[in-house]
Amino acid sequence: MIFDFDWSSLKTRLVVTLLMSTLIPLLLLGAISYLALQNVFQQKIENGIQNTLSQTRVNLENTLSNMEYASLQLSQEGTVGQALSELFSSRRIFEQLQLTTEIQQNMNLVNFTNPYLGVMLYYFSDKKEFRFQNREIRNDFAIESLPLLSKTKGASFFGPHPTGYKYSQNTVFSMIRPIEVSGVKPQSVYVYLETNLLLFEQIISKKQYGMAASHVLLNQNGKVAYSDDPDRFPPESDFASLKTVGDYLFKESSDQGWSIVVAIQKNDFEQEFRAWLLKYGSISLASVALSIALALLVWRTMYRPIRKIMKEIRLISGNKFNSQLNLTHIREFDTVLHEFDRMRSSIRELFAEIEQKERMKARLEVEKLLHQINPHFIHNTLNTIQWIARMNGQDEIDRLVSIFTRVLHYNLGKEGAIVTLNEELAALKDYVALQRIRYDYQFDVRYDIDASLLDQPIPRFILQPLVENALYHGLGDETGVIEVNIATLNGSMNIQVKDNGAGMAEEEVSRLLSHGSEARQAGLGIGLNYVLRMIDVHYGDCGSFQIDSQIGQGTAMTLRLPMAALTK
Repeated sequence: MIFDFDWSSLKTRLVVTLLMSTLIPLLLLGAISYLALQNVFQQKIENGIQNTLSQTRVNLENTLSNMEYASLQLSQEGTVGQALSELFSSRRIFEQLQLTTEIQQNMNLVNFTNPYLGVMLYYFSDKKEFRFQNREIRNDFAIESLPLLSKTKGASFFGPHPTGYKYSQNTVFSMIRPIEVSGVKPQSVYVYLETNLLLFEQIISKKQYGMAASHVLLNQNGKVAYSDDPDRFPPESDFASLKTVGDYLFKESSDQGWSIVVAIQKNDFEQEFRAWLLKYGSISLASVALSIALALLVWRTMYRPIRKIMKEIRLISGNKFNSQLNLTHIREFDTVLHEFDRMRSSIRELFAEIEQKERMKARLEVEKLLHQINPHFIHNTLNTIQWIARMNGQDEIDRLVSIFTRVLHYNLGKEGAIVTLNEELAALKDYVALQRIRYDYQFDVRYDIDASLLDQPIPRFILQPLVENALYHGLGDETGVIEVNIATLNGSMNIQVKDNGAGMAEEEVSRLLSHGSEARQAGLGIGLNYVLRMIDVHYGDCGSFQIDSQIGQGTAMTLRLPMAALTK
């Protein structure tokens, strides 16, 4: 699956964010455009159609009015009409011929001065006869069958209908007007006029609306006089009864009694709007697809560096700290990788340090074991000596052996490397008691201990080497005092073992602190070297050991151990 919706995924959030950043502007722009275009379509286009239809009505009105004006020139009020009256009242053949020629010439002149006119003639209804026509009339042409458009000011307007011209089938408008001719029965002579053959197409044209439109011309009775879509709007049908649910209708009524209607199907009317919606939808889909593509591209751009970072993490989890760093050549990710590499270097150094300390601890344990004899043999032997001393009443020997047994038990015990300060002091006091018997009580040890520190954990067997060093290197064979002071100083346990012996030179101090074979091992064979390494193993740089000594003024050994760095 290309995309699995998981909101906890960075990929999902990235795609959704880019989609929202694309869709929200598109939706807002689409809504605004929709409302604006709807306003344009509903008002601007409708107004345009209505104005165009109004202009069509005006043109048609002017055409019919011009026809009416031209008909007046052919009636008894005009020159041609007066000549026609004279023709019918004249009895002289020469005068009749002369008048006939004059009428024909005047009609041609009227037609020439009115180019919008087509067929012109006089119609005698009694005889169904056409006279003085300017064009040849077809035989089946009958004025009585023409579709009436309206009647106004004594004139009747017809059409649209096929022309009476014999050699054409073009659609025209026409009119008739009765004229009074002396010597002729009233209402039997009419002037008949038609529009030009091309005029109708110029007035009623579908192209002027910019979309498919149907013209319907209604007569003064509201019936369809003409329709260029007779299947939907049959001629002679009542327009009000027709079903026009799927059409937009625009109507203009004339003062001459007729009306013109433009019917535009809603599908055609909304075609441009749908075309805009289709284009907008296509652009929106393209934008969404582009956003998804960009999101995936950004994801791929981010995913590869993330994979490299994950690879580096897996290498660390596999204890591989020496792999070469592969950069992504993207500044932000490379910064993370550099920081990660520094962290890896620090971890590698810490591991190396821990390994070194563990090796040191192992060596210390080995050294400790090398200086130990079989503890069971020692304990059994001492118990035998103690039993013989008691049997013989040697209380001093019994006490000495008892103290020595406790010292051995503590020093050779397996209870662990960490003890409390109280346990370490008890073992130290046993050791001091043993040494005092040995040296015939020539020295004294004084203790100044902060009671709140008795339960603090410290490394095992760390005080005895200090006191032992004070005996062997401080007092020697002389009498003196050793002070053991333990107190809290700046969050650390401050241990000081001080003697009032002869003191040491700096060279002697350096020799005692050295790790070589020159360091003197006394008692059980564990000296200051052991103390230094125990501090390094358990405290690192947080612990410290210092020897201050001057010739003739004694020696002070100070041990500072952080209390928060060690747990029992």
